[in-house]
Amino acid sequence: PWAWYVSRASGLVAFIFLWLTILLGLSIRNPLLKRIIAPIYSFGFHVFTAGSAVFWVLVHGTSLLFDKFIGFGLKDVALPYFSQSGSVNVNYLALGIMAFYMMVIMTITSYLKRHLNFWVWRILHFLHPLAFIFVVIHGYSIGTDMKNIWVAGTFLFSSAFLVLIYLSSLFFVILNRMRKDVSNLK
Repeated sequence: PWAWYVSRASGLVAFIFLWLTILLGLSIRNPLLKRIIAPIYSFGFHVFTAGSAVFWVLVHGTSLLFDKFIGFGLKDVALPYFSQSGSVNVNYLALGIMAFYMMVIMTITSYLKRHLNFWVWRILHFLHPLAFIFVVIHGYSIGTDMKNIWVAGTFLFSSAFLVLIYLSSLFFVILNRMRKDVSNLK
């Protein structure tokens, strides 16, 4: 069952890289994280970790093609809601596939950022919370390692921690806009 082990390990590694990607992306604008992670260094590493996450998701999905128990074909791992496999919930599988495509879009546009209109790039990057939510639901619902309390606990705690950081980033954006609006009234 080597394919099953590769799939499990690569799924967890992909999650770690995705988590780091989002943390580093948030550190570019979050004043609390800027004190810990210098933004000048975090952008390059942010793009690298995004590419690494996509790579490990590719390993994750590709390894499932070799798992005899699941019996997936290419369409099962590439097309959301296509799989007819009774061994996996098709809805949770689809969330993982859709998250992968969102990750690819965000990663490619990060490498092409200087060639894109800023607002196009920015709007596409608003996919990251949705992609992360899809990954968390996908991993927690059909990830076989989630039966281990330590893995599941770490997975959920790290996800909740990232959500709190994201919410604090939104708070600072709103606060800065309010400050600008007040200063414009003077």
